[in-house]
Amino acid sequence: MKTRLVTWAGLLLSAALIGYLLYRFDLGAALAAVRMADKSWLVIATLLYVSLFGLRGYRWTVLLEPLKAVPVAETTKVFMIGVMANNVLPARLGDVARAFFLARKERIPASATFSNVLLERIFDGLAVVGLLNFVLWYAPPKDLWVHTVGWVMAAVFVGAVVFCTLIAFWEAQFLALAHRIAARLPQKATALVHLFEKLAKGLHTLKSPRRTVQVGVLSLVIWMLEAAVYALVQRAFGLQIPYVGMVLVMSILTLGLTAPSAPGFVGVFEGLIIASVALYGVKEPLGPAFAITLHAIHYLPGTIIGAFFAWRGGLKLRELQAAASAPVSDDSEVEPSVRVL
Repeated sequence: MKTRLVTWAGLLLSAALIGYLLYRFDLGAALAAVRMADKSWLVIATLLYVSLFGLRGYRWTVLLEPLKAVPVAETTKVFMIGVMANNVLPARLGDVARAFFLARKERIPASATFSNVLLERIFDGLAVVGLLNFVLWYAPPKDLWVHTVGWVMAAVFVGAVVFCTLIAFWEAQFLALAHRIAARLPQKATALVHLFEKLAKGLHTLKSPRRTVQVGVLSLVIWMLEAAVYALVQRAFGLQIPYVGMVLVMSILTLGLTAPSAPGFVGVFEGLIIASVALYGVKEPLGPAFAITLHAIHYLPGTIIGAFFAWRGGLKLRELQAAASAPVSDDSEVEPSVRVL
């Protein structure tokens, strides 16, 4: 029920934004600007963006170490299947689907891989918020709403990582407290305690200072290179936004995409980019042209490569959707037909 509500909310938001953008901007002029862009810079930007999947796969391998040693090639392939699923399924179900898919493939509890993916997203948010607040300190834009977003999101992600760290280090104490509370509640509460115990296993990375620092540094590098993709795309259009400005644009987009949207973030992606580059005086047709091109670079390679790996593994889209819709507490059901990718 909740997934259905998020899906409809996302569809409505995307539809409203698409309607507004088509009314507000000249799509023909934007597409003409796209055709005039320097294609060599776009090719370089696309190659850099695709190379980041390998780095993200390596980071996921590090996060999974307390659960099982999974090869980087495997985590990268499954990550890209998740990217493809995020682009074609509603409510960001690709993240849930890849957690279940890897769990079935590597025989790891699904609840543990799910919390592991959640921890990965928290590190992403922490890195992006850190970069955003650096820009707000080093070269702050005049618009106050950006500062508000920076501080609010910083509080959210710092709070999340602190909470996860407390659970990782004081897991036994939290479980004992959960058991005492469950003893006074109906029988169903016991199942929730068992679920919490499995979810906590996915946070064991935080018990290792080496792994925690490694994942933190990798996250920072990934998002700095992500901003470099934006910088390369803007070179194709002859824009003059400094690199720190591209970091700001990337941060606003990444944090904004946590809102519900249609599959592939259509409409929401373009709206966030246009609003962000407008902070640096970029107007139409270059603003919409930059947004359309950047979205294509983010959407097409990940979808195509992820679909290839899913096809090669004998995995059908409906199986990913079924995996994503399964209860997190259920580690025995949803067994996609998987062969070695």
